Formats: sequence, C-alpha cells, structure tokens
Amino acid sequence: MPLRAPHTLSMNVLSTLFRSLAALAFVAALSPGAHAQGPSNSVLALGSRTAAKPVVTTDQVRAELLAWAPDGVAPGKQVWLGLQLDHQPEWHTYWKNSGDSGLPTVLEWQLPAGLDAGEIAWPTPKKIPIGTLANYGYENTVLLPVPVTVAQTFKGSQLDIKLKASWLICRKECIPQEGEFSLSIPAKSSTGTSGKIFQDTFAATPRALPTGNSQVTVEGQAIKVALSGLPPVLQGKTLEFFPETGGVIEPAGKWQQSWQGAVWTAQVPLSGQRSESPTAMPLVVALNDAAYRIEAPVKNEWPKVAAAATLSPALEAALKANASSGAAPLQNNSSPIGLVAALLGALLGGLILNLMPCVFPVLAIKVVGFVNEKNQSARVSGGIAYTAGVVVSFLALGALLLGLRAAGEQLGWGFQLQSPAVVAALAVLFTLMGLNMAGLFEFGS
Repeated sequence: MPLRAPHTLSMNVLSTLFRSLAALAFVAALSPGAHAQGPSNSVLALGSRTAAKPVVTTDQVRAELLAWAPDGVAPGKQVWLGLQLDHQPEWHTYWKNSGDSGLPTVLEWQLPAGLDAGEIAWPTPKKIPIGTLANYGYENTVLLPVPVTVAQTFKGSQLDIKLKASWLICRKECIPQEGEFSLSIPAKSSTGTSGKIFQDTFAATPRALPTGNSQVTVEGQAIKVALSGLPPVLQGKTLEFFPETGGVIEPAGKWQQSWQGAVWTAQVPLSGQRSESPTAMPLVVALNDAAYRIEAPVKNEWPKVAAAATLSPALEAALKANASSGAAPLQNNSSPIGLVAALLGALLGGLILNLMPCVFPVLAIKVVGFVNEKNQSARVSGGIAYTAGVVVSFLALGALLLGLRAAGEQLGWGFQLQSPAVVAALAVLFTLMGLNMAGLFEFGS
C-alpha cells in the first residue's frame, strides 16, 4: 500500500532513518582516515599535518623514509637515504621525465650541519600507456635513493633527518599528495636492515657507460639515435628507450629501432609541443632488469620551438601605463555585514532551497502529516522536535568539521559525496525510500 500522508509514524520513522544514515555517512567521510578523491587532475589529497614520522599512508600508496649507512655515520663516509613508495594496484608515480603528463616526485631534505644530500639516483622506469598518451613511471614498490655525504667536520652522535616529499599518484585520475617524514640514526649504527632494499634498487638503476661514438642527430621532425658501446648481450635485442630530458620527443609516438652491427639506432618523432633544445641528451636503454645510461651529444640544429603565448601590444602598453602611473590598488571600503543581515540572508537562501524539486515534495508530505495530527500539543511538540533535530544535527556536523580542520584535515562541505561508501549508502537509502513510496512495504502500522 503506498505511503499516505496520515501515516505520521511512517514518515517520522523514514525521516529519522534518512537523517541518521546521512549523518553517519557524513561523519565517516570526515574521519581522519578518509581521503578525498575527485575528478581526474582536480583534487588535492594532502597528508595530515600531524607529527612527522617515518611512514605516511594514503589510500593509494604507503611511503616510508629509509636509511642505510653501511659504514656508520662518520666523517668522510657516505650515507644513503631514500623514500620507498609502495603503490596500490593500478596506481603509479613518475620518473624524472614523466612523459606526456605527470610530475616527478620531489624530495626536500632538512639535514644536520655537515651533511649534503645529492640528487635522486632514479631507478629504471617503465612505460605506462594512458589512452593516447604514454608516461614513464613506477608501479608496485620503488625506492628513490639519495646519496648523502658526511663532511669531515661532522661530530654529532646522532643523525636527525627530516624530509618533506611530494608526489603525483595516478591511475586514470591523478591525486597530488605530500608527506612529512622524520628519522633518527645513531652515528655508530650501520642500519643494515635496509641494506638489501638499497642494493636491489642499485641493481635496477641504469649503469653509466662512456659516450664513445654515441650521438643524437636532428633530422626534421625526428631524432636519430645511435648508441655505441652497449654490452654484447644486448645486441640484436629489442630495447626499451627512456630519454631523461622531457619535452623533446613524443612518448606515445610510433618509433623504429634496429641494430647496425654493434650500434643500436632508433628513429623517434619530436613532440609537437617541444619545449627543449638540448645540446646533449642523457638516454637510458633497458632490457628486462638490465639498463644502461649514455649521455649523447646532439648534432644539427633543432627546429624552432613554437612561440610562447604573449600579451597583445595594446594590453602590454596599458599594463605598463598603469604601473608607471603608480595607481594604488582598489580598496574595499564597504563595511562587513552584521549578524542580523547574515542570518536574514541565510534564511532567504534556505527558503529558496526549499522550493527546489528535490526538497519541496518532501516538505509537503511532512506538512500534511502535521496537519492530520488532531492533537494540538502533539503537533506543536512534533514540529519543535523536528526543527530542533535539524538544527542540532547541523551544528554537530559543523563543529565536527571545524574540529577536524583545526586538527589539520583538508576538508570542506561536500567531501562526503566524493566517498564511494557514502554514495553507495545514499543510493541504498533512496532506493528503499522509493520502494516504500511505491507501496512495496511500509514502516510502522
């Protein structure tokens, strides 16, 4: 039997169920463990501003700061630090040249005096096709090692390390993330527990080879690569190709490779949006787990790079004239609105919202339920309870939101609708409401 207006108990139960589930879903979405995800390349998922620690975990990756000091932390010795990224299935981060899109991971170190951090010793990436694009990056687990030199003047008994790291992690959508890490190493410790991880990473890092007769020749809208001095075990094999300089080639473009005796050659198309014209190109070629790096000089002239967008002469002249006149910036002299005006504006906005098609029919059903209540005191007490419940619920949610934001969470209204669990719960709730109104079942009697 369909839901009828006189069934006040039915509507009250249904309204209570709706508010309870919606509130629980909202609270679950705003909990410290929740992370917002949105449309591709649009939502920042930043790490919480909590005390730094060696491990930061998000829904997409587990990041950990590791250290390896095989000879201890002593003057003149080398210490290895690294950020290990353990990706969830289908997610990836990027190499130093990210390819068609993406950004490489950035590490910002805070080290004691007398220690100097070098550049990331990037492991060999893999080519990751994304639709019509192609990127270079890492899946599964990767360690990004960094050599640290200990100066002769270092006299500390403990090495306190702080790291701020930022990375872009992508599947089909991309989420910028960051984390703050800290680690303390006793000066006399070798931190051997991480040794195998670093050694395995070194084995996966491209081995540098002398330039020899290797070269890159610019030929129209393509480059011809010729690499000599590669190990004989590679000869005749199909190799993977990774240029360290971004903005030069078309990563997803069709290219050819061949062997001319002991020289490996490749014809690679230039990018239509080429932004670089290097005089030398560091190149990585790989076969399975073996990778080699050769820095090859570039011969011939590069085609002209497309001109960057500039201001029109008229606009540029107007800006210069405005700057030379010393015009002061506009000041907002209007006084802020008072509390009464703000409350009246909020009331007006609420009235307009209640006229929306998704709200007005529900209010009409509720009003009919009040009207059919014959007991005047019961009608008044029910209306007061309903109003108080709505106000108190939103005050509680607002207080929770402000509390979580004060604790460092990057949250705002509407984040709950970006959580799959909340969307699924609301879908089930509204399906039950629709079936109830269609007469499939009723609450109460």
